[in-house]
Amino acid sequence: MVAPNDDPRWRYASTARWFAGKGRGGVARRIEALDWYRAPEPGHLGVRSEIITIAYPDGAHDYYHLPISYRTAPLSDALIGPADDPQLGYAHDATRDPEAMELLIASLGRRVNSGDWSAMLPRGDRLTGPMPARPFTGEQSNSTVFLGSTALVKFFRHLEVGNNVDIPLHEALGRYRVRDVDELYGWVTAHFRAISGRAVHADLLMITEQLKTLGEGWPMAVESATADTDFSAHAAGIGRALAHVHLALVQAFPPVMLKGDDVADGMVARLDRAIEAVPALSDYRSMLVVGFNRLRGHRLPAQRVHGDFHLGQTLLTPGGWRIIDFEGEPLRPLADRTLPDSVWRDVAGMVRSLGYAAAQDGSPDAPARQHWLQRSQAAFIAAYLEITGVHDQVDLLDAYVADKAIYEVVYETRNRPDWVHIPMAAITSWHEHQFQAPRGRTHHA
Repeated sequence: MVAPNDDPRWRYASTARWFAGKGRGGVARRIEALDWYRAPEPGHLGVRSEIITIAYPDGAHDYYHLPISYRTAPLSDALIGPADDPQLGYAHDATRDPEAMELLIASLGRRVNSGDWSAMLPRGDRLTGPMPARPFTGEQSNSTVFLGSTALVKFFRHLEVGNNVDIPLHEALGRYRVRDVDELYGWVTAHFRAISGRAVHADLLMITEQLKTLGEGWPMAVESATADTDFSAHAAGIGRALAHVHLALVQAFPPVMLKGDDVADGMVARLDRAIEAVPALSDYRSMLVVGFNRLRGHRLPAQRVHGDFHLGQTLLTPGGWRIIDFEGEPLRPLADRTLPDSVWRDVAGMVRSLGYAAAQDGSPDAPARQHWLQRSQAAFIAAYLEITGVHDQVDLLDAYVADKAIYEVVYETRNRPDWVHIPMAAITSWHEHQFQAPRGRTHHA
């Protein structure tokens, strides 16, 4: 048997776009094969999920998901390398093997439980008939496969012990008949042993409706800002969709009240950590702290939210704007992403995303660009307020927008230095205008 660190499956995973452990010195401790979705017959392919356990020098560990197809002859577009068991032939990334994907989905419908995995298919009736598979080729932290024009499969790569955030939120929104999201068709959960030896479970994949799209939020907003065309109707549609989602989530999951002092303390602490990473932020510390301190003495309603809301999570369909991807910020621990938060976290995410769209052609300070931004942000916020009725809370938004911009400064410094001027410009603007984020026209109603 090949040692895990010499195995081509580990070499493949450790260099993949979706592997988040690069540069941490991780080593593969084991590769565990789950029960087959479709066992190989002589001369035919087999498909199963495998889990790589990775250990890091600091004592941390991760689990990564490899959906593998085995073939007697190599398939160049999906090849990983020779199989550990010579009788299986060659290992391939099953998400890039269309025939394997079709077999996997068909197998779920026939056998919904095995020793190592279980499938829940509440809308399995949507997974019938010809559904040719094709992989999404863009960059993602997971892997997506389209099934005809009917469904899509999201394969979770970095496995989180417990329930993936995306599935229960989709399930709840479906239960409350929210039409502003894609419908959940089903999911598959693995049952395996953690590195500690205890029995655990983790979600391997989810199957959802494939939305018929007329456009995607991010490129549409960038094109509109660059051409200086009116985006306010689209921004308002996004605001209404977010409002419907929030109203359903506050019914589906117990809301709580947060102490404004605790929220402000957290924002100040994040600011100080950000200053350590980006010292230029220190020039704005006093102004930002004054803004955060406005939360003190208040009690802030909190509930389950999207958690990573931006234009890239929105799609325009014939039925209006839809919101996708409810996993939250992928770098935050699972426990943090399931905690109730203020709805203004999501609103601030879109406010800042519109700011990014306005800055893409290199002239964010041009009067026309600023007018586009203010008009779009105001339309988004006004539409959100019209449905939720939380006009009396809108003054909380400033702090959340600033908190998001501080996060962006650190992220861009580390990952896209050429973009750091975008969030820095927002912070500079607040400094000049006394820390006031844009508002919808109805916020005093």
